[in-house]
Amino acid sequence: MKKRIAAVIVAVLVCTLIFTSCSSKSENESKYTEQASAMDIFDNTLDEQMPQTIVHKLVTDHFNSPLQAGKKVKKAIFIGYDGFRVDGLNNIKDLDNSAIMYVKSLGGLYYTFSGGVAGKNEQATSTAPSWMAMLTGGWGEYNGITDNSQMKNPDVKTFLTEQAENGRCASFTTSWREHTELSYRPDIANSIKNNISVEYTHQIDDTATYYQILKYVSKPAGEEKTPEQDPDCIFFTLEYTDHAGHSTGYKSNDEYIQACKDDENYGYDIIKTIEARSTYDEEDWLIVISTDHGGKGTGHGGQTSMEKLTWLACNKAIDVNDDYLNYEVK
Repeated sequence: MKKRIAAVIVAVLVCTLIFTSCSSKSENESKYTEQASAMDIFDNTLDEQMPQTIVHKLVTDHFNSPLQAGKKVKKAIFIGYDGFRVDGLNNIKDLDNSAIMYVKSLGGLYYTFSGGVAGKNEQATSTAPSWMAMLTGGWGEYNGITDNSQMKNPDVKTFLTEQAENGRCASFTTSWREHTELSYRPDIANSIKNNISVEYTHQIDDTATYYQILKYVSKPAGEEKTPEQDPDCIFFTLEYTDHAGHSTGYKSNDEYIQACKDDENYGYDIIKTIEARSTYDEEDWLIVISTDHGGKGTGHGGQTSMEKLTWLACNKAIDVNDDYLNYEVK
């Protein structure tokens, strides 16, 4: 009898611990959502968060729209900050050299979400599926990537390939080798085989990525560049925040705060280099900065608000309507 009573007590204690743990997690998530909703720097509400797939729409619509008076060419750059959680914006919102806040001042800053639509087509809030959703305009059931270490559907095109097929030059630059060599292998092979002008480059780290992008976007007076040296459509990622998040946690500790600032230092310098181009006044630039996912503890991939909620800054204001709130190409 004593053993049975002891077993019951242990069972009750275990259930209590599990309940307390779950309640604590729920309270933490609720608090995070409440804090994110209260941030006063966004141009939409948390109820109006858009799917991250809209990046494809923004780029495509930009290139398809008529040139403005005095402009001769369309250009676009998509700057990706890996693992830059929404509350990480508190670390940079008052910086003089914040790329995000500068771009917001030109257009807007918006809540978005990764990880697919809840209850419909959920996917991992991880790097490969999130960037692919933005590049292709659809979730994993469309492009074939629902988690890392998967290869995309070769029949689905990124906006880089689409623009190259329309006669423009494009570039793709990251420093995560597995991301490049596996997820985008069909695209790389296709660009080589069919002579499609998308250059895929793998860099050793964020500093090397930064210098590669500077080579693309800089254009001093009198300098002649080939179309391949001066791409019309650029995508690249910086990994500082994701490395710090996996190391010390996706929250405002010293390492993560510095990582947010490191991303911004490079991002801001690249944007100012674009504005210093000798041909800038004749160019119509779309500038988008976003992140692939958030994080919880030292990881990500789940469907909590800390991992799922993301953001997007664009130098052209977005009319947050039903087309954007429900956007999916496929």
